[in-house]
Amino acid sequence: MIELSEILDFFLSHPPFDQLEREQLKDGLRGLQAEYFPKGGEILKIGQENHLLHVVRSGAIELHNSDDDLVAQLGEGECFGYISLLSGRPVRYRAVASEDALVYHLPADSFRHLRSTAASFDHYFTEAFAERLNMAIRDKGRSELAATRLGDLSGRAVVQVESSASVAEAAAVMTEKSVSSLLVSRDTRVVGILTDKDLRRRVVAPRLSYDTPVTEVMTANPTVADHDSNVAEALLIMMQMNIHHLPVIRDDLPVGILTLADLLRVEAEHPIYMVGDILKQSNAENIARVSKRLPELIQRMISADATSDQIGKVVTTVTDAITRRLIQLAIQRLGPPPVKFAWLALGSQGRQEQSAKSDQDNALLLEDSFLPEHDKYFEELARYVNDGLDACGYVYCPGDVMASNTRWRQPLKVWKSYFGRWIAEPEPKALMYANIFFDLRLVEGHGLLVTELKDHIAQLARKNHFFLAMMAKNAMAFQPPLGFFRQFVLDKSGEHGDSLDMKHRGVIPIVELARIYSLAGGEVRVNSRRRLKSAVKTGQITDGTGRSLEDALELIDFIRMSHQWEEMKNGLPPSNFVPPKFLSPLQRQHLKAAFNVVRTAQAALLNRFGLS
Repeated sequence: MIELSEILDFFLSHPPFDQLEREQLKDGLRGLQAEYFPKGGEILKIGQENHLLHVVRSGAIELHNSDDDLVAQLGEGECFGYISLLSGRPVRYRAVASEDALVYHLPADSFRHLRSTAASFDHYFTEAFAERLNMAIRDKGRSELAATRLGDLSGRAVVQVESSASVAEAAAVMTEKSVSSLLVSRDTRVVGILTDKDLRRRVVAPRLSYDTPVTEVMTANPTVADHDSNVAEALLIMMQMNIHHLPVIRDDLPVGILTLADLLRVEAEHPIYMVGDILKQSNAENIARVSKRLPELIQRMISADATSDQIGKVVTTVTDAITRRLIQLAIQRLGPPPVKFAWLALGSQGRQEQSAKSDQDNALLLEDSFLPEHDKYFEELARYVNDGLDACGYVYCPGDVMASNTRWRQPLKVWKSYFGRWIAEPEPKALMYANIFFDLRLVEGHGLLVTELKDHIAQLARKNHFFLAMMAKNAMAFQPPLGFFRQFVLDKSGEHGDSLDMKHRGVIPIVELARIYSLAGGEVRVNSRRRLKSAVKTGQITDGTGRSLEDALELIDFIRMSHQWEEMKNGLPPSNFVPPKFLSPLQRQHLKAAFNVVRTAQAALLNRFGLS
């Protein structure tokens, strides 16, 4: 067992613990535990609650965001998990051991005790919190934190007293208005702020007279923020200054007081927190209730000028969480699975490109030790999950491409035979299935099963020029809606007459191009933008073509999603059809240019396979 003195020596040799006295540290490490994680071991999951400060004793830890991008690499003595501890919110970064690691876990109570013991120790973490938040804002500059003005928040009404008031008079006003803080003004200008904490520490504890002037116990010249400032700026100020109340002014006059809780509530609408709520639910009905917040989340992201790529990933993140929780609940009902499995997301969910209008496409991949008698278990699991997804608004797949269909609930060897047949004999139905299942992505279960299947697919597809040529020919069924003189070609029939089909004639052609070029380069990626980047990297297309197609996809998809939100606002179900009359002249011009980019890329694809 490691001696306490050795543990103390370790902590005292790394910041910010080196800011503490040995006795302070010894008292603050109560409840400390150590845990070993092998390479690849997961320490924190996105969306989970966290009540520990984690410190790397040895080895290395990686932090990944919801897109699985590497955010940070941590080594000996470095801390993680403090973001969720300080904010009281679910974990936003996945922590995984990149090599064998020993990690110390410090309970939240001990962490709080150490922060209250030494100001320099506390300042280290609030600065780190602020920097991490600032980095997130820089990386996602269009985030809601950066887009929401303080003037758009209701906050708390202005409650104030004149600087001539006594402590007793100020306390009476706070009691009458049921507030924990008030502003102190002189000639309408804010000169101080008084909080419950001030009354306890500066009046009650030292037993001052209640007739003491409020100016003697208030916090003088408090930090203020202009009503035009954004939430991100205000949150950074409060974290850096270690304050919990922020007066908001307009033209030098106070218009409200925001608390740290008010500002964190805005951030709490981040999809990660919705994911956290989903993972807490104990039945499918409650999951469906939480899922009703998704349209509102999409609307906020559109208002914050998020990209269609960001929106698609957010919607998919929520869908993944719903699927994962339904699988967990099914296993609680049915007991442990008889063999290893992988739940696969297909289609737009597999590509992480979902919009407000998405049905479900999924499948089950089982290990080869699967026996016929095991199927009853997996059929019940699939039914429970498919029914739960439908209740959450992800309607059943019209083509029955779901795990509840026996055909799409098979062991690895059968899936390999499926892809082998589709690639060797690319008749129309085989190509249709190939397009659906090439977008497969693991949602829950054993990733090695998926890796083995993807490696098998990549080897088969890369070697088969005829199959890729047939995919290219099949992709031409989806043509951009442009006429000879670059005029829009509208769908004239059905309920969506005089509209542009933004999905099948806008998004899908780019999805098809990206999939074919990625396969030609020998990579089975699923996200369209990553496929295009992969195609550039492997020399399948030029950098200019790749960037143009990404820009076209962004424009087309954003117009589609924005129109879906307008439909939902007006009480209509979201669709993929946009009438040109609802677009500005500039939008129409840009949309025509985007469609022309797609048409040019399709012609180049045909030429490559000798089909033009």
